[in-house]
Amino acid sequence: MSMKKRFFALIAALVFCLSLAPAALADSSVTYKGQADKFVFAPGSEYSLTDLFENFKGVMPGDNLTQQIDVRNSADKNVKVKIYMRALGAQPGSEEFLSQMTLNVRENGGSVLFDAPADETAQLGDWVCLGTFYSGAEVTLDVTLNVPITMDNDFQEAIGYLDWEFAVEEFPVESDDPKTGDETPVELYIGIFAVSVVVIGALLLTNRKKEEQ
Repeated sequence: MSMKKRFFALIAALVFCLSLAPAALADSSVTYKGQADKFVFAPGSEYSLTDLFENFKGVMPGDNLTQQIDVRNSADKNVKVKIYMRALGAQPGSEEFLSQMTLNVRENGGSVLFDAPADETAQLGDWVCLGTFYSGAEVTLDVTLNVPITMDNDFQEAIGYLDWEFAVEEFPVESDDPKTGDETPVELYIGIFAVSVVVIGALLLTNRKKEEQ
């Protein structure tokens, strides 16, 4: 085989290998923009503008899927915030489908925030503080969805909706005096904004099951 033919054969092989490579997993984000814009959710979807579960579409029995969600503060530098989240569970009509799967939410490299059937509120039934964020700070949530191999085809093309809420409490940065160690919120301004997030859970179920490993 000539050098030229070998070169084109190599290119063809590379293209073939790349076509077999899995698509990169997409990150989602919850960004606090300040009092005016409040929270912005990305990427959204055709099902909900606040959908955070882009990687949980087209699930099949036996799937173990992950989604990273970046929670960040991009408000004015003179403001620090505490960001909270809680789960309200499955929306009416989604309970049976979502109860088949388990959802795990943990702070990246940190503690588990939620570990239960996807339709429940579990450890996120009450507000959980994700931390104190100065402008530009963020935390990553690692979300894992486990779909049992035994899931029935009765759920083919089922759609599951979850409700999550995020809230923020603002504090002026100037209120922090490291010399006094006083952490009492300053009366100048404390604002709390709760935003309901409708999240699309595991979406489309095909009529064939993955083989057990």
